[in-house]
Amino acid sequence: MSKIDWSKAPEWADGHGLVAHHGITEVWINMDQYAVVGAEDRAYPYGGGTGDHRHNFTRGQIQYITPRPASWDGEGLPPVGLEVECTFDSWGYWLKGKVLCYGEKMIFMEQESSKGDGKFEGSMNPDGIRFRPIRTPEQIAAEQRKAAIDAMAADAQLDFSAGELLTAREYVECAIAALHDAGYRKQVAP
Repeated sequence: MSKIDWSKAPEWADGHGLVAHHGITEVWINMDQYAVVGAEDRAYPYGGGTGDHRHNFTRGQIQYITPRPASWDGEGLPPVGLEVECTFDSWGYWLKGKVLCYGEKMIFMEQESSKGDGKFEGSMNPDGIRFRPIRTPEQIAAEQRKAAIDAMAADAQLDFSAGELLTAREYVECAIAALHDAGYRKQVAP
């Protein structure tokens, strides 16, 4: 059996096991169902009894169960085998990578090249490096939206140091006028 690749496990799976039935079959499992590794889109309820599913594997047939590792919340060092993003403050960008192993003073990773020309394996001292879970497309879109809003706010150059008291409407009108003066316009859809 090869090493378990948890990145291929269905979301519902909370473990991995083996079934010895006409050879060894690897399966993803939870309390209610199983799916054969490599056919994750077809999950089956456990068998037994006299119902329609009586010929399916039973929970008792599954052996050598390995529980799914706990998910990482971004605190501390990521577990071995996890795909993450990492950066040094001096880099100014994040790289995707997979943690291969830890040594006494080094972390060994497989990383995507910053030039986009493939992957490489390397080691680095974990001091000063920051890790985060891989961001979802929704998180990336939210970060891009916030950056655009921050840029617009900087372009508006609103100054309230004179202590002017504005109504909410006047405040919004000032902001919109400043953005208009900075060149922001609604894009016409093609």
